[in-house]
Amino acid sequence: MPYNSLKDDSSESQFSVSENNQKKTIIVGGILLLVLLVVVVTIIVLATTKKTSLEDAVKVDNIMTHLRALENSSIAFNRSRAVNLGYNASVEYVLSTLAKTDNLNVTLQPFDLWLWEPTQTPVLNQSSPSSQTFQYGTDFTVLEFSATKTIINIPLIYVGLGCDSSYYTNFVSGSIALILRGTCYFSDKVMVAQSQNAAGAILINNNPREGFISTNVDYGTTIPVFSVPYWLGKVFQADKPTLSMYSYGRSYLQTTYNIIAETKTGKTDRVILVGSHLDSVPAGPGINDNGSGSATILEIAMSIARIKFNPHHKLRFCWWGAEELGLLGSYFYVKDLIQNNREEFNNIVLNLNFDMIASPNFERGIYDANSGVTDFPDVVNASSIIQSLFQNHFKELELAFSLVDFDGRSDYGPFIENGIPAGGLFTGAEVLKTSRGREIYGGIAETAFDPCYHLACDTVENINVGVLSEMSQAVVQVIDNLSQNENLIEDIAKFRNVTKSAKRPKSYLTGHGDILVGSYNYKNRM
Repeated sequence: MPYNSLKDDSSESQFSVSENNQKKTIIVGGILLLVLLVVVVTIIVLATTKKTSLEDAVKVDNIMTHLRALENSSIAFNRSRAVNLGYNASVEYVLSTLAKTDNLNVTLQPFDLWLWEPTQTPVLNQSSPSSQTFQYGTDFTVLEFSATKTIINIPLIYVGLGCDSSYYTNFVSGSIALILRGTCYFSDKVMVAQSQNAAGAILINNNPREGFISTNVDYGTTIPVFSVPYWLGKVFQADKPTLSMYSYGRSYLQTTYNIIAETKTGKTDRVILVGSHLDSVPAGPGINDNGSGSATILEIAMSIARIKFNPHHKLRFCWWGAEELGLLGSYFYVKDLIQNNREEFNNIVLNLNFDMIASPNFERGIYDANSGVTDFPDVVNASSIIQSLFQNHFKELELAFSLVDFDGRSDYGPFIENGIPAGGLFTGAEVLKTSRGREIYGGIAETAFDPCYHLACDTVENINVGVLSEMSQAVVQVIDNLSQNENLIEDIAKFRNVTKSAKRPKSYLTGHGDILVGSYNYKNRM
């Protein structure tokens, strides 16, 4: 073979080897680059898909968005979310929000209730010791379900608290009973007055800083019942006047609703029920009472659905109707289950209740299980497990808290009355903050925890956003803890069997054990 030919062959061979090496280098480099890209993408995916905790998912800004929407739902209804005004608009908002996820089972539960409205302007006149006509809406109001009746020139006799017949020792049959607020329910006071043959009843508000009492008496009351502010009650008590009362009204039946939304996961025979009432009083939109509780549990329910939180025990969220008329929605729910689905009722492990958790002149109130009013002593014991979780939460954050009365005046009442442990939070209503409370929480002493309680000013502007953030995080942490506790049934059983003293456990107490939970009508009718 000629030399030149050999030389040419050798060059081609060397070129081929070099080219192959370059190709191998490119291939290896490409593979390394691909592996690097896969690693980077994996890291990014893992970072972006990192599981969000329930506590991190719940945002106070979202709760405030719900509160603004609830207030907006009241605008077309005289700025009220009462069951006969803007309540249905609030129901529609909650339902439309829940409809944005398919990770919750949602039910609308209707029930009927009696409502009352005046048909003419009530009249209160005085004929002695001087002639005087009092102004409706300023000097007095009529209590809902007051009898439609006219009584003319009847003497008024003060009977103190009027909780039983012993207060009527000096009462003259056929007179009008002047009754002081306190100690027993308004409806009980009126029933005692009727039993003592009173022609009518006038209730005095015992708080000089407030006006008259806007509430109701029992359906079927047979005498006219008015309410006057503290100052006028004191005048009546001193003057012993002769009065005429003209009461006009009608009762009618109306359908309203509870909303129920529950997780699709979790043990169906171990249900944790979380509730807040959705309605307000007629006087205002009720954004603290109780938009604050309703919006908080709505945000928690939506966060659970959004992050696909899987509780060990099923979580059921309930928005109660007609709480302000006597816990009617929660009572209907409990009664309906007991009568028609006892097994489902027995599956409820415990109830958490949140009613007013953003009061402007707040305290951090935890329901005191030891003060529980129930025929089931073991329920009081078992309720302590909820109380202790809230206490531990605030202690860890070094935040002060108070133990407040657990006496059935909010929607946990029907549950503890029927053997289900309960608990929750409450930041205060019409009770005045003491000087000791001011030292601990700040704010203004001798002023109500919520100065806009049951008034038109209970708007979004009435919300203490900082307190709402603190309380909502406490709520979500306790829900998280309870729902993931695989030994919850056993823990509750241990608490049920503990013999406890009547003394309150040591805690960051402020001495506000006299707080009345919740709002007017039947739950705060003393």
